[in-house]
Order: sequence, then structure tokens, then C-alpha cells
Amino acid sequence: MRNYIAIAEPSDDGTTWWISFPSFPGVTSAADRPEQIAEQARDALSSAVEAGAPLPRAIEDGEIPAYDLGEYSNPLVLLVPYAAPGPAAVR
Repeated sequence: MRNYIAIAEPSDDGTTWWISFPSFPGVTSAADRPEQIAEQARDALSSAVEAGAPLPRAIEDGEIPAYDLGEYSNPLVLLVPYAAPGPAAVR
């Protein structure tokens, strides 16, 4: 099991939560309700890796990606677990 940081931020009108990953630039997702954030984040991360995105070093490797919470409005930071189906290449 590997864990990666995700940042969720509510939209300006509060109807959607936008999710991004500092270790996976370009990988994003959205959730309609706060209770969906973790599941949507896990799905986005799994889909990105299955589509060929290399696995970066994880929290377990002592890797904490640089991110600036000042870029966000009311952010929620969470750890997203990823279980590789087999031996995973680490970039």
C-alpha cells in the first residue's frame, strides 16, 4: 500500500469539490459532496496509474511533495491509498 497527498477544494459556488495531486500533475477529479472526496480521489489515482502514469515515491518513502496551500481557497488535504496490483515501478 502506498499513500499520496491529494488536495480538495470547494468550487466558488460550493456545489463541487475539485481534487488534485501534487505528485501527479494533471491528475484531477471532482466530487459533488464532501463524503465522496476520498472515493473520487482513489478512483482518479487508480485510473491514472492504470493508464500508464508512473508511480512517484510515496509518503512511505519519505516523499512529501511540495505544494502551496496559499494557492487554494479553503483546501482539504488528505492521504489517498493506492495498492499496486503487482510490482510497481517507482520513478
